[in-house]
Amino acid sequence: MLRVRFFASLKDLVGDSEVEIQLEEKTSVRKIFDQLKTRFPELKKYQPILLVAVNQEYANFDASVSPGDELSFFPPVSGG
Repeated sequence: MLRVRFFASLKDLVGDSEVEIQLEEKTSVRKIFDQLKTRFPELKKYQPILLVAVNQEYANFDASVSPGDELSFFPPVSGG
């Protein structure tokens, strides 16, 4: 099982702060995101700007995830 967390506007778009994905073997963040875009098509427009974390460490779409990992997506944060 892979725990996928969403933050800020992504949480509203998905309708929940996290989902679980059945994962049997190591795969890439990109492949997981492709699955998520099928379930939540609006995610596609965020892909170019998303920040990614695997197990609370910044990563990218080529990073690997394994069963039991936590994958997080969040939009860039700005502030003043």
